[in-house]
Amino acid sequence: MEAEAEQTLADLTKAGAANNGASQPGQDLDLRDCLVLALLKWFKTSFFKWVNAPDCKHCGGKTAGVGSAAPTEEELRYKGNRVENYRCTVCSAYTRFVRYNDPGKLLETREGRCGEWANCFTLCCRALGFEARYVLDWTDHVWTEVYSDTQQRWVHCDPCENSCDKPLIYEKGWGKKLTYIIAFSVDDIEDVTWRYTANFEEILKRRNECREMWLVHTLYNLDKKKWSSMPESKKNIRLKRKIVELVEFMTPKEADGNNLSGRVRCYIIHVYYRLDFVYSEVHALRLVL
Repeated sequence: MEAEAEQTLADLTKAGAANNGASQPGQDLDLRDCLVLALLKWFKTSFFKWVNAPDCKHCGGKTAGVGSAAPTEEELRYKGNRVENYRCTVCSAYTRFVRYNDPGKLLETREGRCGEWANCFTLCCRALGFEARYVLDWTDHVWTEVYSDTQQRWVHCDPCENSCDKPLIYEKGWGKKLTYIIAFSVDDIEDVTWRYTANFEEILKRRNECREMWLVHTLYNLDKKKWSSMPESKKNIRLKRKIVELVEFMTPKEADGNNLSGRVRCYIIHVYYRLDFVYSEVHALRLVL
C-alpha cells in the first residue's frame, strides 16, 4: 500500500508540473492522504467480501433467508446480537450469518454488509494512525470519515464503494432522501448531514424525528462530556476543528456533472445557531482564533 501511495503522490505531482503549477483536483494531498486511497482500494478489492446471502457452508450452494436465529454465547461475546438464518436451495441445510459488531472479529470473518465494512475499515484506519470516525446515515447506510491533516478537514471514505471525498454520492448518485447523518468518534459526536447534501431545505422538511434545537443541544452536551477529561491543549485543537467544520456546513455544495465531491456555493442556513454553543466554549477557553 505504501508503494501505491507513493506512486499516486508522484503522479499527482507530475500532473501539477505538467499543468504549470495550476491547481488540479487532488493535488493538495500528501503521502498520508494517498495512503488512505490505497487502503480503500485494498479493502474493497482484496480484503473484505460483500454478503447478501451466504453460500451454504455444507455444499457451497445458494441459500435463501428463512428468518432469524438465536445467537450463541460465543457469538454474543463478539457482539453478534443478530443472527440471520438461511436455507440451502440445493441440500436444504441451514447456514447462519452472524452480524458481528466487534471490529476485531471482523478482521477474522472479513465479510458482511455496509455495517461490517465500515466497522472494520474504521478500525484499519485507526490501526494505521489515522483519526477516523464512524458515520451513521438514518436512511440505512454507514461509512467512515478520516481526518486529513494536510487538508485540515474530515474526508468522506466509503469502503463499500471505494469512494473518497465524494459526499454527494448518496443524494445525487444514489438518489437517497437523506435525513440525519451522525458521525461518532472517540472524541466527539457531530451531526454531519450538511456535508452530504446540496439541498438543505428539502432535508430540513424530512428531519422530523426531533426539534433541531434539541438535537444540537443534546450533541453539544455529549461532546462536553467527552471533552471534560481532555487535556486543555487537545480540547483547543478539537474546538478549532469544530468551528472550521461548522463553517464548511454553512457553505453547502452543489453537484457539478459527475463531480460528486461538490463545489461550494455561498449560502448560509440556520446552522448558525450551532456556532452559539461553540462560541461559548471559545470564550470559556479564551482562545485566539
